[in-house]
Amino acid sequence: MIFEHEYMGLCQEKTPGGKLRWRVRVEGNKAKRITIPVGPEHVDFTEYYEAARRGEKLKLEKKSTVKQSRGTLDELRQFYCAAMNKMVTKGNMSELTRSGRERGLRQACDVKKGRHRMGELKADLPKDAFEHIIDSFGSKTGAAETCLKALKAAYKWGAIKGFRGFETVSAIRSPHKGRGGATPWAEADERKFLDRHGSGTMARRWFWLAKNMAGRIGDTHLIGPDNVQLEHGRALLAWQPGKKGSKPVAVPVMQELADELALGFVHPEAFLVTEYGIPFASSGGLDNKIRQWVIDAGLCVEIRDQNGKNRKKATRSQHGLRKRVAKEIAHAGGTVYEIMARLSHSDVKSSLPYTAEVDREALAKSGFDRVLSASFSDGGVPRTKNRGTPVGVGPSKTTISWKTWQPVGESNPSF
Repeated sequence: MIFEHEYMGLCQEKTPGGKLRWRVRVEGNKAKRITIPVGPEHVDFTEYYEAARRGEKLKLEKKSTVKQSRGTLDELRQFYCAAMNKMVTKGNMSELTRSGRERGLRQACDVKKGRHRMGELKADLPKDAFEHIIDSFGSKTGAAETCLKALKAAYKWGAIKGFRGFETVSAIRSPHKGRGGATPWAEADERKFLDRHGSGTMARRWFWLAKNMAGRIGDTHLIGPDNVQLEHGRALLAWQPGKKGSKPVAVPVMQELADELALGFVHPEAFLVTEYGIPFASSGGLDNKIRQWVIDAGLCVEIRDQNGKNRKKATRSQHGLRKRVAKEIAHAGGTVYEIMARLSHSDVKSSLPYTAEVDREALAKSGFDRVLSASFSDGGVPRTKNRGTPVGVGPSKTTISWKTWQPVGESNPSF
């Protein structure tokens, strides 16, 4: 028996002996299926599933597939990861959030203290134990922060299940100091990318879709023909971002995107597809492809990996393109609320940095021009004394009322 499931390519079959088993269709090869030993409820399901989609048969250590000792950090991780899988299925958590937290918890559990893994210890750990986990990342403070966020989320969820330690882990501070995040694309970067990826390529289609949406990568791989709506004769791209608290977005379809979609095959489910002509199974798969497209365009640097080998690292990303759109709005005079609406931010604080980074000299000039414009108008600028008259224009009007004016202070009833 085979039935549909939320995970693409996943099915459950009944063997000739009557037992149920989980199988995953390899992405791009419908005829090949790989059996995995666990279902969506298991803590290690995602690792097995993603490996199978790549055509690999994953072999994890036996300890990860057996029931964990009661009350341990391993057990908390197992229960919380199973709960996150359900949240993703119901649309209450994004796949990116789930995978990040799962990775952080796995790293925390595998940290050793003497002969013991932290996961083998009781979940009610002292503050020193949590600090030991975070310190184990050394200079990788970004990974340490991801791990700490995962621990806090797991312990917050576990509190209602009887796991103790939320107050302790909540007091731990992240060692990570942000460096501004993704680098915004410059005009030269865009030209370089488009010169490398010509019309009709999937890379170019992604570029214009990403710029049209100014959205998160977690939503991009899901956008397709069903997201195009007609309103008063104009085509709109409309979607509900997956991030919790985000507002619905509807933006006009850019001519460049419409041109690209008209050049090639359009899948009924998604605009972006793999080289096999099927939609990306996850945002992670699309992200990997974007990195390759960016590297192919020469937007990269040479780095040395842990094995001592040189490899290329992409220096631009979809999030950087999202920042590019926000900066364009700010430079065009858009308000923080316009940026907030365009990027589907649920908090004004997320949009403020873009307006703050706009050229301050241009803002100062704009503000000065407004003052001059007001001073030259018929209405004038009320003031208590003549501050000089510009050459070639009449004096500005001054309104003085000595009977009602009072110095600013406690005696002024107007303040």
